[in-house]
Amino acid sequence: MAITFTVFLIFFFINLGWFWDLLSGFVGIITPFLIGFLIAYILNFPYKFLYTKAFGKMGTKHAFLQKLRMPLSLVITYVGTFAIIVALIVVLIPQIINNLSNLVKEFPGYVNSVQEILTVLTAQIAKMNLPFLQEVSADDMVAGVTNFFMGSQDLTKSVLAWLQSFFSNAATGIYNSLMGIVISIYFLVFKEQLCRQVKKLAVAFIPIKYLPKVYEIVDITDTKCGRFLVGDILDAALLGVIFFVVLTVFNFPYAPLIAVLCGVANIIPFFGPFIGAIPSAFILFLIDPWLAVWFLVIVFVIQQIDGNILKPKIIGNQVGLSSFWVLFSVIVGGALFGILGFILGTPIYAVFYSLIAKKARIKIEEKGKIAQEALDFKVLNYAEIAEEQRKIRAEKEQEQKRRLQKLLHLDFDEDDDDDDDDDGEKGASADEKAENFAETLNKH
Repeated sequence: MAITFTVFLIFFFINLGWFWDLLSGFVGIITPFLIGFLIAYILNFPYKFLYTKAFGKMGTKHAFLQKLRMPLSLVITYVGTFAIIVALIVVLIPQIINNLSNLVKEFPGYVNSVQEILTVLTAQIAKMNLPFLQEVSADDMVAGVTNFFMGSQDLTKSVLAWLQSFFSNAATGIYNSLMGIVISIYFLVFKEQLCRQVKKLAVAFIPIKYLPKVYEIVDITDTKCGRFLVGDILDAALLGVIFFVVLTVFNFPYAPLIAVLCGVANIIPFFGPFIGAIPSAFILFLIDPWLAVWFLVIVFVIQQIDGNILKPKIIGNQVGLSSFWVLFSVIVGGALFGILGFILGTPIYAVFYSLIAKKARIKIEEKGKIAQEALDFKVLNYAEIAEEQRKIRAEKEQEQKRRLQKLLHLDFDEDDDDDDDDDGEKGASADEKAENFAETLNKH
């Protein structure tokens, strides 16, 4: 088996490209089902609310109304969701496309105006003869500013062109999206039957002793990943609406584009606000530097409201991770899996964190009181414990010495019965051997 497994690994790594193409083709085939499952999982929350709460008492008096609970809940869920999506598309998409077109058209003028301002400012700073700028000439500073904006102009143009093509070519995913919507309806309608089938397969092919752990992992994954993802999407959508309203009220340019950028980026934990705010502030800086400053103030205020009021209400403490572990999970997830790792790294890491924490808690309880005391560094006194352990070892050694001495005396007492003439000498010899043996023990 070891040789076969080794050969398989060698074959796998030699033909890694072929395996990757095979996996990519398989994922491409089941993409509509993945999209459908994701849509069904997200819409299951409003559907379950309508089915159990809004229409929960339907059919108590008339039995035929009981059969209408599921179709009514399903229709209202999908119609309400897609009405909101269509309204956002009708209102926002034309404005976003118009903003992008205007930004690409006006971008060279923005860059030239800012470049002129910074060139004058740089020349004035160079004339101050500051100590740390003595080795740098004014021409070098102006050239550095010019090169920076020429490079940023090319880079920003490329990014904006990519964004524009991305929005304009989004129709290529219409087939998968439409099929995913249809499949999601089947997922919601037959979810109980599908869950029973999955449970049958699990019971049939997974050893019974592992089933509780499998169910526990599924439950924690649903709590940590699923509900966090749904709550995070709702929070990002609400944040995008708040940005759009505030920026529109204060008459900021490109308000729809900036609101969508900040809202979508906010799905990514920890880095999301920076990813959305930095390019938006840069665009506003090209138009007017003071606009960028006021925008950063608005971002700070809205993020404080979101982090302290909105997000705890919407998501709660589903993840249960400190800021350090959130940062760790986002960096590692993004490095390994890209944008999906940025979004799903935190909830997936939270699943492993919960399982490991539970296992550690069980191990600590098994070790008893001393392990519980070891968790509190103020209670635990290492010197006292070390002294106590030393006394216990010394008592055990003394007990072993007494037993050995007793055994040696008994052996020589038997010899004394055989030869009474040498009683004194053999008794003394036994005492000397016992003392020598005790000394040897002490040395070791």
